[in-house]
Amino acid sequence: MPDKLIVNASPLIFLHRVNGWSWLFEFSTTDVAVPDAVVREIRAGWDGPEITGAFKSQRRLVLAEDIAIPPIVAAWDLGAGETQVLSHCLRRPTAVAVLDDAAARRCAQSLDIPVVGTLGILLAAQRMGQIPAAKPVIKRLIDEGLYLSPTLVAQALQEVGEAPSN
Repeated sequence: MPDKLIVNASPLIFLHRVNGWSWLFEFSTTDVAVPDAVVREIRAGWDGPEITGAFKSQRRLVLAEDIAIPPIVAAWDLGAGETQVLSHCLRRPTAVAVLDDAAARRCAQSLDIPVVGTLGILLAAQRMGQIPAAKPVIKRLIDEGLYLSPTLVAQALQEVGEAPSN
């Protein structure tokens, strides 16, 4: 388990929509950090006020002030939230970035920043027994708008011993 998660908007939004924030907290041994830029991005969405309002009831969810962006991260020209998540992770080498965006994940990989996405958190929750099956939650996430390729879904379900849909 990672000692610190730095979370971007997409995983927070989608996990909130499937009541999965507790999975984040079980996946980390310490607080889960959310940079201010991520809060601003969430707040701008249609369900943003509800999601950011729920932050107050999560004692392990901590807000992190935006920091100066290292040039190596700025060069990737990512969104403000992804940029802050990766910048915070560079400052704390034991942190894990929680990102869904493909370009941000490639940036993390190039900088040797460990990364996990919404699907990875969900699979960890299934492995830890927090949910009985991953398949129905994956379907809900897709219905909520999370893009997951059919190949990735099949691989993920196989990983946790569930048969993919035909």
